[in-house]
Amino acid sequence: MACVALTSLMATIKLQFLQPNNPSRVPLDDEGMESLYEKLSSLQAFVQEKSGARGGTAIRDLEMKIRDFALDTEDCIEIQLSNFLLAKNGEDQQKAAQKLHQTLREAAENAAELLEKSKETDDEKVVNESEGALMIPWLKHASASEPSNVVMVGRLRDHVLIMNKLIWGSEKLEVVSIVGMAGIGKTTLISSVYQDPDVESHFDVRRWVSMPVAGGYNNVSQLLYTLLWTVLAEAEDNEIEKGSIPDDDDLAAEQVYKCLKGKRYLIVLDNLWNNRAWYDISGCFPDDNNGSRIVITTMHFRRDSSHYNDGYVHNMTLLNPKESWNLFSWALFGDNPFPEHQKIRAPPEFLEIRSQVVETCEGLPYSIVVVSKRLSMCDNIRKEWKKVQKEIELLGVLDRRALIHTYNQLPQHLKVCFLYFGVFPKRSAIKVKLLLRLWIVEGFINPLEGKELESQAYEYLQEFIDRTLILIDNWSSSGKVKNCRMHSALHSFCVREAQKEGIFCALNTLQLPRGSFSMFANSCRWLSFYTHKFDYYVLLRTNNPRSIFFFQEDAEIYVSFKLLRVLAFVSSSFLQRVPTRLHDLVFLRYLSVTEWFEGLDYIVSTNQNLQTLVVSSKESQLGTPTIHLPSTIWESPQLQHLELDKSYVIDPPSMDKDNMQTLSWVCPTHCRTGVYCRFPNIKNLEVFVFGSNHPIILDNLECLEGLERLTISVLFNHVLTLPKPSLFPSKLKKLRLNGINLSERDLTVIGMLPQLEVLKLVNATFDGKVWEVEKGGFCQLKFLLLENKMLEQWMVGDGSFPRLKHLVLRFCCCLEKLPVVMEDIHTLESIELEQCCPSIITSARCIIESQRDAGNNILEIKINGENIFLIRDKLSRLHTLRVRL
Repeated sequence: MACVALTSLMATIKLQFLQPNNPSRVPLDDEGMESLYEKLSSLQAFVQEKSGARGGTAIRDLEMKIRDFALDTEDCIEIQLSNFLLAKNGEDQQKAAQKLHQTLREAAENAAELLEKSKETDDEKVVNESEGALMIPWLKHASASEPSNVVMVGRLRDHVLIMNKLIWGSEKLEVVSIVGMAGIGKTTLISSVYQDPDVESHFDVRRWVSMPVAGGYNNVSQLLYTLLWTVLAEAEDNEIEKGSIPDDDDLAAEQVYKCLKGKRYLIVLDNLWNNRAWYDISGCFPDDNNGSRIVITTMHFRRDSSHYNDGYVHNMTLLNPKESWNLFSWALFGDNPFPEHQKIRAPPEFLEIRSQVVETCEGLPYSIVVVSKRLSMCDNIRKEWKKVQKEIELLGVLDRRALIHTYNQLPQHLKVCFLYFGVFPKRSAIKVKLLLRLWIVEGFINPLEGKELESQAYEYLQEFIDRTLILIDNWSSSGKVKNCRMHSALHSFCVREAQKEGIFCALNTLQLPRGSFSMFANSCRWLSFYTHKFDYYVLLRTNNPRSIFFFQEDAEIYVSFKLLRVLAFVSSSFLQRVPTRLHDLVFLRYLSVTEWFEGLDYIVSTNQNLQTLVVSSKESQLGTPTIHLPSTIWESPQLQHLELDKSYVIDPPSMDKDNMQTLSWVCPTHCRTGVYCRFPNIKNLEVFVFGSNHPIILDNLECLEGLERLTISVLFNHVLTLPKPSLFPSKLKKLRLNGINLSERDLTVIGMLPQLEVLKLVNATFDGKVWEVEKGGFCQLKFLLLENKMLEQWMVGDGSFPRLKHLVLRFCCCLEKLPVVMEDIHTLESIELEQCCPSIITSARCIIESQRDAGNNILEIKINGENIFLIRDKLSRLHTLRVRL
């Protein structure tokens, strides 16, 4: 319970004292600060070692003391540092510096004392939850028992894909990994395939091995002997006596090898904690080039391992609303599976709560079945449903011991990032760009030499995705995760753990009695206002919030803003009510407001630490900007990300802004020369062009040597001239053009960009009605979006688009067919068509069939939101499977 508090304290010390580019201006002993940081690191190592341990009261009491020490010390340090930075004269500054020195000395002494106490607890007997008799409930199976009478509702596409991977494909030994969060139906899916008569007749030997969790995924011996016992228990002709099981790992592996040698086998390794466990025992499995298969089900797929590049990874998805209701109805009304096309007539009292059940369970099969079984045993459906719904909202349905086990397996630097997901409302999509920036400004990302913080933060996110703790909502065109979310079953656990740590409070002020908020006012590091049906339990402390999130409009709060680092989604009406409390935000690093108001420029320009400023407008309209923002915004020295919507215009800076990485603004047409040279290190640029009756020429872009993403939006048919090839940024990877009339020269220029990977032509028009791509054009392009209502013909020269993966056509109602050359682009993975003429659909089908014949089984078509999958059956015929997303 102390790990997050320690992480927060250590992040504060790094941000304020140990980073060379952000000096606190307080004269400190560097060796003393490093010594304090080392002591905190040692305490953190102790806490990590004891995570998940069931020890005596001494260990639990010590962890609580460490937590309270970390939270109190962080408060004292930042309060004294704030007093120092806001001191109006030398005498006040000296007093604050002395108190800060005293606070740091006391912190070092207390840390040393706690370290001594931690050494005294080393002799106390500790049982880790991953050892002994404790088993994670949903992973607890008899190791050698095969599934029987398994019913699968839905998952037709998943079933067909896994069947094809097992029966068809290479004769080499192949590994199929089924990956997904707890309760999503991994075991049910492979059970249904395992029992299929076609699979049963295809393999000489089938073995089902449920790996125990009790020994932990690092216990290779236990995995090996579980496998051996399962194989021997069903060995034909008693090839090896069970009593001869050796106590040597190598001999045990040899026995498994002998049992399977020369046979076409299917081995299911169910519930592997980590896919690396497969590599540890992979030597047991002979490869006789006879089509043998290994199937792994796991919640944690390590993608940094190079051993699985040749295997197939099947990521399980949540059920859609229709599938969810089918599963609910099946679990409620019968033990026999029903055809998916059969309509189940549920009683009226169940139909009344249908939408609520689907929303609450969020497509997780385990949740759906649990709710269905609960409701099947009661008479008053409405009353019981309200009770069940409240339990799910507060506690979730997944076993808490299992979730604690999962949480304790996280490295220390990931635990605080994981709990931070609780600040977002349940069932909400989270912008990855926003999430990574927040992690950085909070100090959660440990900087590594030679690696950018954004890249490192994305690796943290990928680790959560690999562990199936976070779900992917959608992908960006560049192949990275654009939006993610946490399933509500995990969100409830996340919120409660963060509150236990004393760092988080989620409040719905609309449900609180008048005046009762004062008791919550200083109870957390992160304060989030969002509407939810049931208030969470809050541990009361006397801490100042560091981050406040306004997901609920017009929240009335009375808290100290003095130590704020993050103020997100705050309305201007709220800020105007409390202007006096905003002038001293010396630690503020992230600020997003719904609209600008007079006086905000002072807060921004005087802030020495502000890194991100986002200003939106509730009624952002296309047209001439109405608000001219003060250029004093540029005076904030640490500003890296400035995002202004179309309602605002600002004059360019008079000084170079070396820190700027992101800029979204209205193009300053009145002062073209030298504008973009002020941003030498910018990576992302979004430009809105309007307000001029004369042709606009974008120049100075060639000086943006590090620019990777460029978006240009032209409004009201203004004329824009793109740069010449030599004047385009050479490192540009992503280009989005909105509302631009493109000449043949413009299209040729774009096709010559050496590193362009993503091109989006939205509401685009061409000089003619024909687009002819020259030979060898777009050599690095991976994603192409084309939206052109007037285009009639598209011709592509040989060798063009050699790396294209995704093609999206929207509103191309005059275009009759796709270029024939698309049949030869074997990197192609998807074709998406929206509001296109029928002949293009026919053309796309021809392309996918041609690609299938050439061996490309990845390519899929999506037509008006409906996925079309062409799947081979056992007779090598192509069948169409439609899945509406």
